[in-house]
Amino acid sequence: MLTMATASDKDRFSDLTDDLLKHVLSFLPPDEALQTCVLDTQWRDLWRRTTSLVLMFEDERSRFPFSESIKKLAKLLIRVRGNLPLLKCQIDTYPDDEVVKQGQWTYRHTKLLIDYAITCQVAELVVRTGNIEYDPLVFDVPLISQHLKSVELECVDLEFSALNFSGCPVLEDLKMIDCHIYAREISSKSLRLLCITGCCSVPGGFHIRICAPGLISLQLDDFHGLTPFLENMPFLVTAYVELGCYCGDICYWHLQDCDSPDSLIVMLILLWTVCFSMVCPRLSIWS
Repeated sequence: MLTMATASDKDRFSDLTDDLLKHVLSFLPPDEALQTCVLDTQWRDLWRRTTSLVLMFEDERSRFPFSESIKKLAKLLIRVRGNLPLLKCQIDTYPDDEVVKQGQWTYRHTKLLIDYAITCQVAELVVRTGNIEYDPLVFDVPLISQHLKSVELECVDLEFSALNFSGCPVLEDLKMIDCHIYAREISSKSLRLLCITGCCSVPGGFHIRICAPGLISLQLDDFHGLTPFLENMPFLVTAYVELGCYCGDICYWHLQDCDSPDSLIVMLILLWTVCFSMVCPRLSIWS
């Protein structure tokens, strides 16, 4: 058997399924894994057939400088796959541009990959970055897609009209984790599930408005700033609201006048009234 295997010129990788080949590639950094497409048509076709991209960049695993790695990957990926449809695209990234802008690194190539996923009609988009305090990835314009159904954002800045999803008519699931939210409104007619969690920072000078009339599930916990204002949500079924010590609506009786309209008591009454006027059967409020 050993002699036969040695004498054979057959490529053993050709016997493996797509799932096993992808498992082999998972041990390589994304930029080096993608370079397998130049080996032969089997690997090239594998990248063309895949409908799920998980791009997890780890600087120390690559033999190239990080900015160069993601630049090479973005160009090669677009050339190999073209605009073939995607079901899911996950990008775990860090600042990728060597050009410093106003004292901060930028995400030029990461944004190129996000735009590419949108062009490929991606249904589920996940974007996670490193340290939001020093090198944030900024979303300052709306996403526009007729196919996007789920968005998860972690450690990004959301500004201006970034949370206006009128251009995403089939979006149903939105999750924000440890994000800085500076937008004045979260709006979507199609949204059904909304989760704001993981120490998200919301405005402290005004109440951000949540306009999602089709919402059936709301999770709002452990946030910094003023409690968002909930507009009419007639289909809401489940609501979980946790008011941590950084909630700007909490009134400490021994420190200030609690007759203020921003006090915790008034805010709880508003939440209770809004949820029960929407016939919300499951409401949990923690403080």
